[in-house]
Amino acid sequence: MTTAVDKPGRSAGAVLKSFIPILAWLPKYQRDWFRPDLVAALTLWALLVPEAMAYAGIAGMPPETGLYAAPLALIAYAIFGSSPHLDVGPSSAVAALSFSVVAGILGVSAVQSQEWVLLTIALALMVGVLLILGGFLRLGVLADFLSRPVLDGFVVGVAISIAVGQLDKVLGYEPEGYNFVPDLVQFIAHINLIHWPTAIVGGISLALLFAMHRFTPKLPAALIVLFLSIVASSLLDFEAMGIHIVGEIPAGLPEFGIPEGLSLGDLLTVASGAVGVALVAFAESVAIARSVGTKFGYEVDANQELIAVGASNLGSGFSGSFAVDGSMSRTAAAVSSDGKTQMVSLIAAVAILITAAALTGLFYNLPEATLGAIVIHAVWNNISFSKISQYRSITRLDYVTAIVAMLGVLALGLLEGLLLAAGLGLVVLLFETKSRNTSVLGKVPDTNIYRDIKHYPDGETYPGLLIIRFDGMLFFANAHDFVNTVRKAIAAADPPPRVVVLDSESINDIDATAVITLREFRKQLHQSGIEIRVARVKTNVFAIMERAGLEDDIPAHHFYPTVQAAVDAFLAEE
Repeated sequence: MTTAVDKPGRSAGAVLKSFIPILAWLPKYQRDWFRPDLVAALTLWALLVPEAMAYAGIAGMPPETGLYAAPLALIAYAIFGSSPHLDVGPSSAVAALSFSVVAGILGVSAVQSQEWVLLTIALALMVGVLLILGGFLRLGVLADFLSRPVLDGFVVGVAISIAVGQLDKVLGYEPEGYNFVPDLVQFIAHINLIHWPTAIVGGISLALLFAMHRFTPKLPAALIVLFLSIVASSLLDFEAMGIHIVGEIPAGLPEFGIPEGLSLGDLLTVASGAVGVALVAFAESVAIARSVGTKFGYEVDANQELIAVGASNLGSGFSGSFAVDGSMSRTAAAVSSDGKTQMVSLIAAVAILITAAALTGLFYNLPEATLGAIVIHAVWNNISFSKISQYRSITRLDYVTAIVAMLGVLALGLLEGLLLAAGLGLVVLLFETKSRNTSVLGKVPDTNIYRDIKHYPDGETYPGLLIIRFDGMLFFANAHDFVNTVRKAIAAADPPPRVVVLDSESINDIDATAVITLREFRKQLHQSGIEIRVARVKTNVFAIMERAGLEDDIPAHHFYPTVQAAVDAFLAEE
């Protein structure tokens, strides 16, 4: 799929269907798809209800706001999304980032205060605005600039920090010096503060979740454990034992719209943090959607995903809730239930609205320890060190990149870790682009093929002629390295060359710095009696060279279509 902004020459109907994909798939909806979509929607509801309330706690918001976040987000993505399968709603990573941004402004002590709630809503709205703006500016290409090692390291770090952040709920105590990412050492040092009844409830909840995941994977383990804990809490009066319970959750639908008291200043206050949240929300959503798209053989358009996930965040913000993005676990659950289309999201949205309006009273006695256990179980599969260790056998640089991304989250915090991971990805990209091979070529015997003499030591060379090949983009970061390498090759040649032929076939692009450097280098060599000639220049590279005036320094007849033609011309001059 492509966004409406990609091809303005199309018909109005095609543009509208591109911008609003539901107009394309809904009229073609088949009746026999409804049953599997309904089953998938109920599966999604069973996962979303407990997870949404748990993730609200991660974001520092009241439990009911987790339910509020889902309906409009699901509906918005069903309308604008380019993936038939992606579930968009509350997620642990984005909820944690939301907490990090707001806590950095107000401090942890302000959790669930009116100001906290307003800034969290402002953050969701600003994330939505930034993502939609990015879609219209066609910034979907940014999804390709976060490498897999960076994303995997970041996700593992986030999962660890989220899991550790739930220990206070599961163990029933909060160590001194608690901050957003609690120090595991502090929990161990203050183990004497553990509240054993709470720890028993949390431990049993975790054990049941893992056992059901292993032995009865098709059952909604989170929902079953949630209701079992509510029943046990009601019968045994957990609150009297000192076990924290959720308590009263307001029944009814959220107050849709921009909340009273939210100002433009609030939006500007969270704007810088919203950039980081938007980046993570977009990157995770596109990665999940593309993974499922590969499985089912359809294309996911990154620019349209920016608009769709942005609309979902606006929907969550208008519902009085926190930022949202694509969910890997719930998307996988819907796919495994044979969900066919975004009708799954539409049905699930209705089910969540019914839950928020009429069923919240059921959750009064829900132990917070169980919510903490649900979060830990939900992120547990993301604490996969094998995702990081796999890079060790591929490239050392990717392995180090993944480790640094993970440790950056744990040591610096989620938002700072994200910025470090993104910056690291760009540095790695620049480093890998800079590190290109420059080879001295020789002619393979009985052919007109020229290869690196390091790998073909029998390659034929010609006295007075040095043939050089540079692989990759020649630009400001590696132009100096290229010149130095050619200097060394000239110094090592015996006898010294009178002509240097640059085989340019592998130079796929060149910038102004590189062309100017090449011109200056040609002048320096000319003073030493050495000429530079060029072979096999790509059309786009030659156009840049021509605009930069390189032809004024290297005559047109010294540009050759092949290396052999350059060699023949040199030999003819002998």
